[in-house]
Amino acid sequence: MASTAAAAKDSAGIEDGLWIRSRRFDLIFLTASGVLVFLPYLSYGLLRNLGSSSESASLIVGLAVTLLVGGPHMYSTYLRTALEPRFRERFGLLAYAPLIIIPALVVLGSVYSFLTLLTGFFFWASLHVTHQAQYISETYRRKASPRLSPLDRWLDGAVILGALYTVAMYKFVEDRFTLGSSTLFFPAFLKHLWVARAFTVGFAALFLFYAIRTAREIRRGESSWPRLVFMAATVALAFVVPVFENLDIAFQGFNTWHSLQYLALTWFILSRKADRGEIGSGFVQGLAGNQHTGKFYAAMIGATLISGAVYLMLWKGFGMPQDRSYYVVVLSFLLIHYFYDHFLFREFAPLQSPPAEAAGR
Repeated sequence: MASTAAAAKDSAGIEDGLWIRSRRFDLIFLTASGVLVFLPYLSYGLLRNLGSSSESASLIVGLAVTLLVGGPHMYSTYLRTALEPRFRERFGLLAYAPLIIIPALVVLGSVYSFLTLLTGFFFWASLHVTHQAQYISETYRRKASPRLSPLDRWLDGAVILGALYTVAMYKFVEDRFTLGSSTLFFPAFLKHLWVARAFTVGFAALFLFYAIRTAREIRRGESSWPRLVFMAATVALAFVVPVFENLDIAFQGFNTWHSLQYLALTWFILSRKADRGEIGSGFVQGLAGNQHTGKFYAAMIGATLISGAVYLMLWKGFGMPQDRSYYVVVLSFLLIHYFYDHFLFREFAPLQSPPAEAAGR
């Protein structure tokens, strides 16, 4: 009886027009998990106090985040794309080309223009993180109101991206935006304080417009508090993260939250697709569903460990610099993940229950 009641409650959470899966799931994995943003920085500080060098502490924190959530979230993308026959059939060349082109560009960039590679990576990463948060927000919007305009979609993304770059812009113009040992490229003609100040004023105006528009949505009953809390947390943390001095560790914190969100959503989508018989791969089917949660996560950890072995081979075996070895391996898979997600973040059907499914409950 207790399990039946719990299932009914969770089912109601999906259908009540508020939650993506359930109150507990959404708050734990999508919103409240934002507190994890500060965990890597706290861990870094603890390691430094215990006597680790800055480089060793950064490496330990980075590898821990990569192993536990960063790598698994990245490789979970392939379960819905490269390993899914229906995805490959639907997108054809676009499903295959990045598997060759992107790793080739990463290797060339690491050899001939590492700074350009890092700068392009950071810019695409910021768009990717923003796109995922906008995807979650739009899912909440679709559940709360049938009215949805392209402006709503773009405003969500613009406010998140603006928050992320407001403080970062000051570091760009002062040549203090550093990842590893590399200061990211920023055009010389824009390295003026007035550029950062103008960006701040522009973001403040955008945020004010967004707040007024959101207040009107609330009065019309076209918003929901799950989306409002999610967006408030996302914008606030996006603004705070670039404030920290060690940007490598700070962005590992943001990556921790982002990766946990992604893993949770992928697990949920695959579970729902498995229930509906919408998975075309036997291998993926064996990792999908509530009963296979452990196998799903273990497989993603395994994929991360394999890529870690390649990273160690490049670093220790072939003598490549540690940071370049890391980025060559990680970016080859990560940028493909970004590319595929531009398609996945346009699909809202996997997060919505059809009427037939609701009626069957």
